[in-house]
Amino acid sequence: MIKRIFRPELWLAALFLLSLAVPAPGQRRRPNRPSPVSLPKGPVRQVILDHCTACHGIEDYAFFALDRAGWNKLLESKHKELKSVIADDRRELLLDYLVSNFGPDSKPFKAAQDRQATDNAIKRILDTICSSCHTLDRINTAKHDEEMWRTVIDDMKNKGARIDDRDVDILVEYLVKTQR
Repeated sequence: MIKRIFRPELWLAALFLLSLAVPAPGQRRRPNRPSPVSLPKGPVRQVILDHCTACHGIEDYAFFALDRAGWNKLLESKHKELKSVIADDRRELLLDYLVSNFGPDSKPFKAAQDRQATDNAIKRILDTICSSCHTLDRINTAKHDEEMWRTVIDDMKNKGARIDDRDVDILVEYLVKTQR
């Protein structure tokens, strides 16, 4: 008969050794990405939190330099399938913010095509790799910081998820910004 021994000090030692194998945040390769846009203060902040950041980060705004009509058209074309429509007064707050910070006189971060390629890679990972084992609700309800998302992704890779090492940084960045 095999006797199982559960000794807390052995578990702690194993966890300590595992922690040495994970690089410190400053040692990780950082993606070559633009610096993030700060979440604004004032009433528009809640509009952004309620309607924007559930799906994407606010630095997405800085990929465009549009006038009011352009921003309104972009919001309507990109968000046709939203179940909740932004009320007119809240939309006006958002449009005021977008035009004043990311209007035609501003300089976009980088080409929108580059961002679209990144978004497509994230969508492919979530829709094919992650959802092959569990629902996306599991991801959408998790509220982790960067380090924990990296740990979760490493754990999923160890369990067989075929996430390319090159995609880990963009996936973590996306999850940190959208799953708060």
